[in-house]
Amino acid sequence: MSPFEKVNILLVDDRRENLIALEAILQTLDQNLVQVSSGAEALKYLLKHDAAVILLDVEMPDMDGFQTATLIREREKSRHTPIIFLTAISKTDVHVSQGYSIGGVDYIFKPFDAEVLKSKVSAFVDMFKQRHEVQIQSALLKTERDFVSAVLDTVNSLVLVLDSEARILRVNRAWELTTGYTLNEVHKHYLWEYVDDRQATEAFLRSGKSNSDCEGFWLTKGTSRRLVSWCFQVLDSDVGTDRHLVITGQDITELRQHTEELENFTYSVSHDMRAPIRAIDGFTRILIEEYASKLDDEGRRLLEIVRSNTEKMGELIDGLLALSRLGREKIIFSVIDMADLAKNSFQEQQAADSPNRKISFNVDALPRAYGDKRLITQVFQNLLANAIKFTRNEASASIEVGHLSGAGEDIYFVRDNGVGFDMEHAQKLFGTFQRLHAANEFEGTGIGLATVQRIINRHEGRVWAEAKPNEGATFYFALPSREQKKAS
Repeated sequence: MSPFEKVNILLVDDRRENLIALEAILQTLDQNLVQVSSGAEALKYLLKHDAAVILLDVEMPDMDGFQTATLIREREKSRHTPIIFLTAISKTDVHVSQGYSIGGVDYIFKPFDAEVLKSKVSAFVDMFKQRHEVQIQSALLKTERDFVSAVLDTVNSLVLVLDSEARILRVNRAWELTTGYTLNEVHKHYLWEYVDDRQATEAFLRSGKSNSDCEGFWLTKGTSRRLVSWCFQVLDSDVGTDRHLVITGQDITELRQHTEELENFTYSVSHDMRAPIRAIDGFTRILIEEYASKLDDEGRRLLEIVRSNTEKMGELIDGLLALSRLGREKIIFSVIDMADLAKNSFQEQQAADSPNRKISFNVDALPRAYGDKRLITQVFQNLLANAIKFTRNEASASIEVGHLSGAGEDIYFVRDNGVGFDMEHAQKLFGTFQRLHAANEFEGTGIGLATVQRIINRHEGRVWAEAKPNEGATFYFALPSREQKKAS
C-alpha cells in the first residue's frame, strides 16, 4: 500500500455531535472517515470493508460497544482490527478491564485530548499500511516462488539449491525422478551423501570453478548409479545472509552408454574389415607377381586398380580406428612447445610426402600450449599434411604457422598459398569422409580434419577455416590459454 493511499477509520457513536467532533479532530490525517451510528451498522460495514482502526463508543442503545466488539472479534476478517473504546461514564476499573478483555487496544475517557487521540489513531493507520504492504510483498514473493518452482519442475535438468555448507535446501522434480529421493528425504542433508566420490565433489565445490563442468556418479535410492555432468553457481545474498549454491546437471548415463557402444561398434567393424582387405590385397599381389605372364595388359591394369582401392580402403579403416580411439583415450595435459612441435611435424610430413619439393616454411614465435602433446602433434601433422598436399601445384609453395591472441585463449593457424576452396562449402570441412576436391586431383580419406576437430573439442577449444579458391587457405584452432586451463 502506498503511503499516500487512504485507509478507512471507522467511527461508531449513536450521537451525531460526537461523530462530528471526532471528524473534526481526525480530518487532518487525510484518511477515509466512515461514520456509523450503531453497532449493527458497524458490523454491516465490516462485512465488506477493512478498517485500519475502529473508534467505538461504549454507551449505545440496543447494542453497546462491548457487545459490538465481541461480535467484531468473532469474525475472522475483523478479528485483529484495533478497537479504541470511547466513553464518558464507564470509568470504573471493571469497565476498563472488560474493554481490554474483549480485544480493545485502548480505552479513552471523554472529554479526551484531541492531540493524544489523533496521535494514537495515526499510529494505527501507519501500522495498518505497513502490515498491508508486508502482506502484498509476501503474496508477491509466494507468487514468484510458485513460478520458480513451476519452471524448475518443468525443466529436464537436475536442479538443487544448497546452503553455504553444501546442505540441500531444495531439489526439483527431475532430480527426484532421477535419484528416487524426495525433498523431504534429503532436506538439510549434505550433497556428498548422494554422490559416489565425496572428495572430488568437495574439491570441485571449494574450487569456485562455476564456469566448469564436473562428471561423476550420483547415487540413487536403489542400487544403481547415474552418471551426471553438473556445474554450480554461487548466489551471494544482498542482505548479509549466507550464500547459496545452485547446482544444475544432466543425466548422461544413457548418452555415455550409447557413445561407448557406437565407438565399440566402429572399432569392431573397422578392425574386422581389415582382415578381408589384407586378404584381397595379398591375393592381388600374388596374381600380379606370379601370374603376370598369363594376364594381358588390361588384366594387369584391372588388378592394379583393385590393389589401389584396397590400399585406400585400408587407409579409411585406419583413419576410422584412429578417430574412434580419440573418444576412448585419456588426455594427459602438459606444457607444449608449439613452435618446436610445428617444425618437427612439417619435417616428418614433407619427408613422407615429397622430400624433394622446395617449400617455403615459416614458424612464428608461438606461445606454449597446455594440452596433450601426442594429440596436438596429430593436429599439426594433419593440417601441415594438407598444406603440403594442396600446394603441390604451386611453383613457389609457401606455408606459415602463426599465432593470434584471443580472450582467454591462444589461437594458432596454418596458412598456405595452395588451391584453397569456396567458403560456401566450409561447413563440410570437418565432417567425416567429407572432401572438397576430387580424389583424382588430391588423394585423401576425408578423416584428417574430422580428427583435428575431435582433438580440439576434447581440449575444450574450437577450430575453423578461411579460404578463397586458388588463393590458399588458413586453418585456425584455438586452445584455452595455459593460465585459463590450469585454473579450470
